[in-house]
Amino acid sequence: MMAYRPGGLRKQFLDICVIYLSPNEKDKWVAHGIETDQIGVGDCVLNAYVDLCRALQALLKAAAEDSSIQVFTPAPASVRKRLIHARKLPDEIVEIAEMQLTGHFRAILEEPWKPPVKAKTLSASIPVYA
Repeated sequence: MMAYRPGGLRKQFLDICVIYLSPNEKDKWVAHGIETDQIGVGDCVLNAYVDLCRALQALLKAAAEDSSIQVFTPAPASVRKRLIHARKLPDEIVEIAEMQLTGHFRAILEEPWKPPVKAKTLSASIPVYA
């Protein structure tokens, strides 16, 4: 069940993200929120995903303080199309990201995790809480 703030801003929602190699920066990954058009960038998939989650948390905090801030802005069609061929981000990576975000665990991977060669785009559901 969704909780709502006065003025209609949800306290929690589910965003879907696509994660792909940056077309502009060498060896950088981009995590892009489909419903919010927010972006996270990192030197590996995990860091880009965590960066996006932090951006979503900051967006909700700012929107709670300023009602003129738009939370839901669809990502461009070119980004949305990436979902068609995206593979699911492994649960282990999502779990490590959640531990980093909650401060319960400071996981540092020995080597940046890279998806299988055929998986150029990944997707994940992101529960976002205010």
